[in-house]
Amino acid sequence: MNALAYLRVRGPVDEWRDFGTRIVGAQLASSDDPAEARFRFDEREYRLTVEDGPAGEDALLALGFETRTSADLDALVRRLDENSVPVSEDVDLARARNVQRLIAFADPDGNPIEVVYGHPHDHTPFVSPRGIDFVTGDLGLGHVFLFASDAQRSAEFYQSMLGFRPSDTIAFGPTNAVFLHCNPRHHTVALATIPGPEPGIGHLMLELSRLDSVGRALDLAMETPGQVVRALGEHTNDAMTSFYLATPSGFAIEYGWNGRLVDDDSWTVGHHRSASTWGHQVLVDVPSAVAVGADDE
Repeated sequence: MNALAYLRVRGPVDEWRDFGTRIVGAQLASSDDPAEARFRFDEREYRLTVEDGPAGEDALLALGFETRTSADLDALVRRLDENSVPVSEDVDLARARNVQRLIAFADPDGNPIEVVYGHPHDHTPFVSPRGIDFVTGDLGLGHVFLFASDAQRSAEFYQSMLGFRPSDTIAFGPTNAVFLHCNPRHHTVALATIPGPEPGIGHLMLELSRLDSVGRALDLAMETPGQVVRALGEHTNDAMTSFYLATPSGFAIEYGWNGRLVDDDSWTVGHHRSASTWGHQVLVDVPSAVAVGADDE
């Protein structure tokens, strides 16, 4: 597995078009479907797609990962087949996503996964409405934090089936949260078992190239009561300076800067007793804010 290429979610599209451009700073991309909104964060044709619908715990429609080569995708299909994981190659979905190849399956909690080869580039310049740059490229869109019914079981699936590698663990919830990487970004997938929320997406992390881009987004988000669900803070494991804001779909976006990179040749897996060295206080008590970690967890 190479990176998180894209994310597909459900939510009120009109709200997302405003939120995604004015607050997040993504570029609205063209789409033939008026019931969806596509967003660019870099040279890729799209990174985030929102299908029109109600917000809720089932907002996650697909985690879109990518492989470097077609042969890598073939090897993944064989591994899934050998382990009795139902998987299918979907030509129609590949055409809809404008990718060369696409396979579809689900993780142990039923979260839909699409793995693609040949994710499209847009050869027009990326232009953020807020004049900002996201840290993407070979690191992918960012990371996803997933609520899991059994974090350890799901972590084993992502490692044994998709080739993710452990970064570290954090003590919160009844068991440790597990953080996994597939490229130098500290983690692309994190999993935690938290009482209350159903399995699904807790938050999407977007990384910015400048700290002042994070600060300006925080100022904008603070203009809407309840938009910011966690205060500015710094995480223990990936050293990300970030805050969390509620999306129109109900999950959160972690908006951050200066995330730690992993060098597999020298990295040592660690364990942290707390998720934040400072900050990240809860401002709004919503499920997506519960599992982002602060000293009181």
